[in-house]
Amino acid sequence: MKITDMMLMCLRNLWRRKGRTMLTIVGVVIGSCAVIVMISMGLAMSQAMDEMLGSWGDLTAVTIYNNNRGMSYDSSSGSSSSEKPKLNDDTVAMLGSIEHVSYLIPKMELDSSMVTVVAGRNDRYKLGWAQVIGVDLSLLSKMGYSVEQGELPDEHSYDKSLVMGTEVAYQFTDTKKHGSAAYVQKMQLADGSYTKPFIDQVGETIKIAVNNTKKQNDDGSYSYGGKGYEFKVTGTTVLAQDPQWETPYSLFIDISLAKEIYAAYNKLNSVKKASEPEYSQIKLIADDMKNVDAIQKTVEELGYSASSMAQVRNEMQGNLGVIEMVLGGLAAISLLVAAISITNTMIMSIYERTREIGIMKVLGCFTGNIRMLFLMEAGLIGLLGGIIGTIISYIISIVMNSLGSSGLTEMLGIYSVGEGGQLSIIPIWLVLLALGFSTLIGLISGYYPANRAVKISALEAIKNE
Repeated sequence: MKITDMMLMCLRNLWRRKGRTMLTIVGVVIGSCAVIVMISMGLAMSQAMDEMLGSWGDLTAVTIYNNNRGMSYDSSSGSSSSEKPKLNDDTVAMLGSIEHVSYLIPKMELDSSMVTVVAGRNDRYKLGWAQVIGVDLSLLSKMGYSVEQGELPDEHSYDKSLVMGTEVAYQFTDTKKHGSAAYVQKMQLADGSYTKPFIDQVGETIKIAVNNTKKQNDDGSYSYGGKGYEFKVTGTTVLAQDPQWETPYSLFIDISLAKEIYAAYNKLNSVKKASEPEYSQIKLIADDMKNVDAIQKTVEELGYSASSMAQVRNEMQGNLGVIEMVLGGLAAISLLVAAISITNTMIMSIYERTREIGIMKVLGCFTGNIRMLFLMEAGLIGLLGGIIGTIISYIISIVMNSLGSSGLTEMLGIYSVGEGGQLSIIPIWLVLLALGFSTLIGLISGYYPANRAVKISALEAIKNE
């Protein structure tokens, strides 16, 4: 029997019992809808989680901190070691050779005990509190920094350019004034603008002077002397992934100059056996988010203290996995009911078509063709249910997402997730999976009835009324 003949016979048989067929298809529609919608909600929650973590920090970054002052801890032996891993240039070269590390971003901090930051004629304005950070200025844009005012420095001016945080200008005090007059508080005015600080936030010349720790002022601060390093402020920087204090209250200079200032500090203060400059932090950027865990594990095995957003992501994914399992379980129950419905329909069809089966056998029809006929009918029920269920799932998804973007979800007690308030995301692979799975359910459900059909005796079947 030709496959086309079998397909036409299959369609005629289903149409002949269209009422029962439609009711069976409805069961598959409900099951496939449940699978698609439940999984799409899980995908939306997963995307929302990644977006939230991405706003907290780079998901491909592993950050190494230099916070093991004096000694490091050997977890394998349970004892401490006086030889702590150092964060220096040799470390950078070694870490850069780790597999899947795309590039590294070392940071070097110069705290207020080492330098004094001043501006204005005769150093009139003095920075009360902020930190100077040395970084590779060419990597600022890769680190996610953008400018609120001005621009990032170009490659020809790294040695004399400075980028400062949005709050730094308001940390300068006027050394010629006293009391509240020596400060400018950042306040928004009636026209939407802010109070003007003592210095210009863009174009101002900032001097970083080295402190002389042998000379201390009455207020507890150190006198500064030696060479003063002058920089021009090219812009104020912001970083959406860093809502904490580091970005708004920092001044960024090129890391080579930070090392030079560190050496000048040691020379001015006659530091004997001065140690080589160490980085306060090294950030490793993975070539792919999936490789972050492996990189972090390698770094920690080398004895460094490291962290990444992957740790938080894995914990949240574990919780999300439980939710997805519950949603998937509910959908599986719907499909199980649909499978039982298909099996029941096909068994009833066999009872009604016993004589037809006997005639097919007497006419010489192969048992394989008879089995294939019933399997095709069951598979077609599953496929049609999957197609209709997919269409309805898209409609449900559109309605859910429109509720999420319109703000009605908050009124209904439902909270939108994902970019643009998406509650449901249906990728093409999910559609193909649902269609394939619903068809497979139909075939599996029809396997027992099909086998039962081929075992019917031809003579007994013909006698059947």
